[in-house]
Amino acid sequence: MHPGLPLKDEETEIDEAILIKYQQQALIRRQILNEKIDSDGYGILYNVLVPEVFCKNLIRIGTVGDGGKWVCNPTSLMSFESCTIYSFGMNNDPSFEEDFQNFLKNKCQLRCIDKDDQNPATMDRLKIVNGGFKKAFIGPRKDESINMFQISDIMAEFDDQKIDILKIDIEGAEFDNLDNILSLPICQIMIEVHGQTPKDTLNLLRSLSEHEYYLFSYEINGYHHHLSEYSFIHKSCFSEYNVKTVYGKYLSSDK
Repeated sequence: MHPGLPLKDEETEIDEAILIKYQQQALIRRQILNEKIDSDGYGILYNVLVPEVFCKNLIRIGTVGDGGKWVCNPTSLMSFESCTIYSFGMNNDPSFEEDFQNFLKNKCQLRCIDKDDQNPATMDRLKIVNGGFKKAFIGPRKDESINMFQISDIMAEFDDQKIDILKIDIEGAEFDNLDNILSLPICQIMIEVHGQTPKDTLNLLRSLSEHEYYLFSYEINGYHHHLSEYSFIHKSCFSEYNVKTVYGKYLSSDK
């Protein structure tokens, strides 16, 4: 076994020669991101991106077009005693949440948060799929005078100890909320990043990586390159979602 590939299962998912090649390339990818990323365009970042782990049962939940998210092995949630899905940023489009809960037969508790009230049709759709809604700004501090709450505040309100799946699309506020996100026990994160520059985006991805999140899917927005989708899974949750193979970590250095 090549050094640095400790999570390859005995039942080989990927050829060892391929894994070794990925691991060698990870060093090059990391070097390129360290030395060549700049604010002139997203080409370097997007050319370098590949998944860091192999998810055997990767599936798009929600619409096939805009609004869908890539999730790693969601069928695992069916065997959980309980599960919780959080969705920040609705904009009257519950298609992801609706499809996920239909797929899981309403297995999970669904918490939906948006800064604006949602229309009656959206509220009815959420109710059918075991979804609750809270109107709130997601911010770096709690300030009830402007209806601003941290994610940890909302978790406490619902008495949730852990988030199994987090979908976050909050129009750039992910940067202000990143520290709070990283302080919480969250297994999978589906995030749309609204970076002003490639460096901004890379720094956010690196922060997730430095806190043991591994990229398993990404989706470049062909219309607006600064608005792209990323899916991460935390190392502590690999076994829960049957993740056995690490291709190579490059968004940050191995600890």
